[in-house]
Amino acid sequence: MASFEQHVNGAVISSGVLIVPLHSASIIQTTESIILLALALIGGVLPDLDSDNSKPIQIVFKIVSIFLPLIVILAIPNDLSIFYLVIYWLLSTLILRITLFQLFISFTTHRGIFHSIPMGIVFAQITTYILYKAFDYDLIFSTISGAFLFFGFIVHLLLDEIVSLNALGIRVKKSFGTAFKFYDSQNIMGTLLLYIFIILFFIYLPIKIDIFLDIFEVFKNTKLL
Repeated sequence: MASFEQHVNGAVISSGVLIVPLHSASIIQTTESIILLALALIGGVLPDLDSDNSKPIQIVFKIVSIFLPLIVILAIPNDLSIFYLVIYWLLSTLILRITLFQLFISFTTHRGIFHSIPMGIVFAQITTYILYKAFDYDLIFSTISGAFLFFGFIVHLLLDEIVSLNALGIRVKKSFGTAFKFYDSQNIMGTLLLYIFIILFFIYLPIKIDIFLDIFEVFKNTKLL
């Protein structure tokens, strides 16, 4: 599989190539370009969340375990002193860090369902929904945002497959074909649930094809397609 640095560089460079013509065509603004670049970067490391030793999962669980207990403690009315609040916060953080991490790695397998195309689509749909509903971005930019996260996700899968082939093409690693896939043969039920979610989401929040047709024309005019 490709290294963490290779995934980051691949997502940033490839998404940057797409952002430039979109910005030049005034489809996105400068601040939106930064958001898209960040989402592509996130998408570029998301598949490795199922790796027990991956940097992304360590970062995610550290952030969650630190801030979630703090938010809960501050939100609940109490008369405890600052000393006890800090103690409870540290203990909660430690317990949450251990239990969440262990539960997650026990229910996930590296290059399992997280390393599949439908999972990337689900992440993209969730991103679109959050930007559209929670952050009040218009549907066009929200859709583009989801597409960029998915693009970074796909770049990750493709890099893993490319690394599975040696430079001269003499030998193929056993991992070849385990990254870029439409289903997880070891988790058929999970894969089925992903496809059900995808269908229901498209029914709930239909994607306007015109958005992608406009983007296609921009890329075509800039000789990218």
